[in-house]
Amino acid sequence: MDRELELKILNIDLNEMEKKLISKGAKKLGVEIQKNHTFSPQNRSEFPNGYLRIREKTIDGKRLDTELTFKESVDSKDDVRVNNEYTTNITSTSNMIKILEEIGLVERYVGEKKRVSYEYKEQRFDLDTWSKDVYPDPYMEIEFTNVNLIEEILDEFDIDRDNVTSESINELIQKLK
Repeated sequence: MDRELELKILNIDLNEMEKKLISKGAKKLGVEIQKNHTFSPQNRSEFPNGYLRIREKTIDGKRLDTELTFKESVDSKDDVRVNNEYTTNITSTSNMIKILEEIGLVERYVGEKKRVSYEYKEQRFDLDTWSKDVYPDPYMEIEFTNVNLIEEILDEFDIDRDNVTSESINELIQKLK
């Protein structure tokens, strides 16, 4: 299990944010193309505290292992989301989808996402753009390893606190409906 502290920054220009990251000496981690399959129980739109997904991805054109992840929200305070992630590699997306359907889960959506990632002050910055039919607005996600850096980084990048959220992508999608 991995634990992460994350927040999303909405209503920002990803090109401008990328320029700021580069000007501050951030290390580019790569360009990731993802295909995400998100599942939930048949009678609910999501699990009580998280969601299940299959993620197929390439980084800088190299195909990586396909992962099955249960992402569990364990806390959300001060606009920071705390998650536990339980991840395992799978060898067949179609077989895993069949298994999940057989145990009563439903594929809620399939979405493609482009993610450009940087590391700055040992924190991860992901500039995310989903396929328009899933989530039309780009955003930045910051995964913190040090909660004490949150305010410092938000100030350093002149991030308006009104644009900071701890909502998951599923919660953001639901708000659009």
